[in-house]
Amino acid sequence: MMVVAVLGLLAAGIVYLRPSLNAPAAKPVPRAAGLREVSTPIFFDVSFGDAQHGAVQVFNQRPSLPPPIYFTSDGGRTWRPVARYAYPITAVTFIGQRRMLAEKASGGTPALFVSEDDGRTWQPLGVDPRQFIFISSNAWPAFLGSDGWWLDWQPPLAPGSQQSAPVGMWHTSDGGRTWARLAASGIPRFANIDRVRFVDQRHGLLAMISAEDQGRAMIMATSDGGVTWGPAATFDTPQAGTRPLGILLLQHGTRLLAWLAVSSSTGPVPRLPGQSLVTTTFASVSDDGGATWGPLRPGPVTTASPVAVFDGKGRLLLLDGHRLWISEDGGTTWESRVAVMPQGLTSVFVVTAVPGSAYAVALRSSDVPRSGNAPAVLLNSPDGGIHWAEVRLPRA
Repeated sequence: MMVVAVLGLLAAGIVYLRPSLNAPAAKPVPRAAGLREVSTPIFFDVSFGDAQHGAVQVFNQRPSLPPPIYFTSDGGRTWRPVARYAYPITAVTFIGQRRMLAEKASGGTPALFVSEDDGRTWQPLGVDPRQFIFISSNAWPAFLGSDGWWLDWQPPLAPGSQQSAPVGMWHTSDGGRTWARLAASGIPRFANIDRVRFVDQRHGLLAMISAEDQGRAMIMATSDGGVTWGPAATFDTPQAGTRPLGILLLQHGTRLLAWLAVSSSTGPVPRLPGQSLVTTTFASVSDDGGATWGPLRPGPVTTASPVAVFDGKGRLLLLDGHRLWISEDGGTTWESRVAVMPQGLTSVFVVTAVPGSAYAVALRSSDVPRSGNAPAVLLNSPDGGIHWAEVRLPRA
């Protein structure tokens, strides 16, 4: 299963700058006949179940309206809008090859639905056990077959506010029809957390930034299905005078990778285009299911976004303007290539990569120095991130 989990804090802390490299423009993709583009997108969330089946969620400058959502079943060659319902779908993600979860504003109360046919039909997912109804890319439940785990936590009310411990963790063994609350003891208070990840029915992992010491990143592990948790690895800030922006877990096959981004900034994370934030990345690898972790190895220093993803070949990809960073050995060594963008576009970060395709968010270069919600563009690369073309979506 290849599901994007864009970092809550890292994605929110994206910084847009003019690229230092000038590359020739890629040829534009012909506009499909009869299609009209969505209005003023400012962000995209992309998830894929496999190389053919995916979903794109478009966030625009009218937050009062449900975000347009599109599905593909042919690897992104064509896209169809989500069907209209009395209560609109407000969020969606793949949790398997063809299985999807969606949140609907059902009668004014958010509720979770499941689809087994690429989003063509939806059924309620049993009882929603959450006390705090909040869906972001790191708040979806994680599934392995019919087993699922749901971290129930309340997001911070304001930037920089400390996060309390998770309210609870829930488990299902019947595909989500029923849920039982787990003790989930041993999880410390955190300032920033990634989504829960399980490598089998008993062994799971959580990556977080400690609330007690925000210069420390931690990986918590369970070996009893989520009932009890303990530290598997602790990473102190690897550079003096820096602080962690966030940590997440990446997985390709049996390899796990802890991806950490740090910055010398001591104030709030810049969130507006034109604000500079230089970040340094680090990676630690586990090849035994998260039981032991290697040392942090330095990765690229970026002026855009520090978000990296695994592609279908097991390579790490990171975009920094017109520069593409590639690692074929789990972050030990990196190669820099020129990313060829359509004329007038500056990449922000790779959203996800599946066999044969990668997706990234970009801005029009004229919008880069401006503050506010600058219009964004979704890009696709069929050759591992070297050449990029704009994805044209129909109007929902």
